[in-house]
Amino acid sequence: MPSPRIKDVSVIATAPAVSRLVVVKITTDQDGLYGYGCGTFTQRADLVVPAVEKYLRPFLIGKPADRIDDTWQALYNS
Repeated sequence: MPSPRIKDVSVIATAPAVSRLVVVKITTDQDGLYGYGCGTFTQRADLVVPAVEKYLRPFLIGKPADRIDDTWQALYNS
Protein backbone atom coordinates (compact mmCIF):
# COMPACT_ATOMS: atom_id res chain seq x y z
CA MET A 1 0.00 0.00 0.00
CA PRO A 2 1.46 3.40 -0.94
CA SER A 3 2.18 5.99 1.69
CA PRO A 4 -0.77 8.35 2.26
CA ARG A 5 -0.16 11.90 1.04
CA ILE A 6 -1.47 15.11 2.54
CA LYS A 7 -4.29 16.39 0.34
CA ASP A 8 -5.54 19.37 2.32
CA VAL A 9 -4.91 21.43 5.43
CA SER A 10 -7.76 23.37 7.00
CA VAL A 11 -7.58 25.61 10.03
CA ILE A 12 -10.27 26.78 12.45
CA ALA A 13 -9.83 29.45 15.12
CA THR A 14 -12.11 29.56 18.13
CA ALA A 15 -12.27 31.93 21.08
CA PRO A 16 -13.41 30.09 24.20
CA ALA A 17 -13.12 31.88 27.57
CA VAL A 18 -9.49 32.95 28.09
CA SER A 19 -7.32 31.09 25.57
CA ARG A 20 -7.87 31.05 21.86
CA LEU A 21 -7.86 27.58 20.35
CA VAL A 22 -6.62 26.92 16.82
CA VAL A 23 -7.48 23.52 15.32
CA VAL A 24 -5.80 22.17 12.20
CA LYS A 25 -7.22 19.27 10.20
CA ILE A 26 -4.93 17.31 7.88
CA THR A 27 -6.77 15.33 5.19
CA THR A 28 -5.01 12.63 3.17
CA ASP A 29 -5.58 11.12 -0.24
CA GLN A 30 -6.86 7.92 1.41
CA ASP A 31 -10.59 8.00 2.15
CA GLY A 32 -11.34 8.42 5.82
CA LEU A 33 -7.73 9.00 6.87
CA TYR A 34 -7.26 12.38 8.54
CA GLY A 35 -5.87 13.89 11.70
CA TYR A 36 -6.31 16.88 13.97
CA GLY A 37 -3.86 19.04 15.86
CA CYS A 38 -4.47 22.02 18.09
CA GLY A 39 -2.75 24.77 19.97
CA THR A 40 -3.75 27.54 22.33
CA PHE A 41 -2.57 31.12 22.20
CA THR A 42 -2.97 33.98 24.64
CA GLN A 43 -1.78 36.65 22.21
CA ARG A 44 -2.07 37.20 18.46
CA ALA A 45 -3.91 33.98 17.66
CA ASP A 46 -5.44 35.89 14.75
CA LEU A 47 -2.08 35.65 12.98
CA VAL A 48 -1.89 31.86 13.22
CA VAL A 49 -4.72 31.15 10.77
CA PRO A 50 -3.25 33.22 7.89
CA ALA A 51 0.23 31.80 8.59
CA VAL A 52 -1.06 28.23 8.32
CA GLU A 53 -3.05 29.03 5.17
CA LYS A 54 -0.30 31.00 3.43
CA TYR A 55 2.86 29.11 4.42
CA LEU A 56 2.19 25.72 6.02
CA ARG A 57 -0.66 24.54 3.79
CA PRO A 58 1.29 24.88 0.50
CA PHE A 59 4.36 23.32 2.10
CA LEU A 60 2.46 20.31 3.48
CA ILE A 61 0.25 19.39 0.52
CA GLY A 62 1.71 16.38 -1.27
CA LYS A 63 4.00 15.38 1.61
CA PRO A 64 3.81 11.83 3.01
CA ALA A 65 1.39 11.86 5.94
CA ASP A 66 3.31 9.11 7.74
CA ARG A 67 6.67 10.95 7.76
CA ILE A 68 5.80 13.19 10.70
CA ASP A 69 9.34 13.52 12.08
CA ASP A 70 10.82 14.40 8.68
CA THR A 71 8.13 16.99 8.04
CA TRP A 72 8.52 18.49 11.52
CA GLN A 73 12.31 18.77 11.03
CA ALA A 74 11.86 20.45 7.64
CA LEU A 75 9.42 22.98 9.10
CA TYR A 76 11.54 23.61 12.19
CA ASN A 77 14.72 24.15 10.19
CA SER A 78 13.11 26.36 7.54
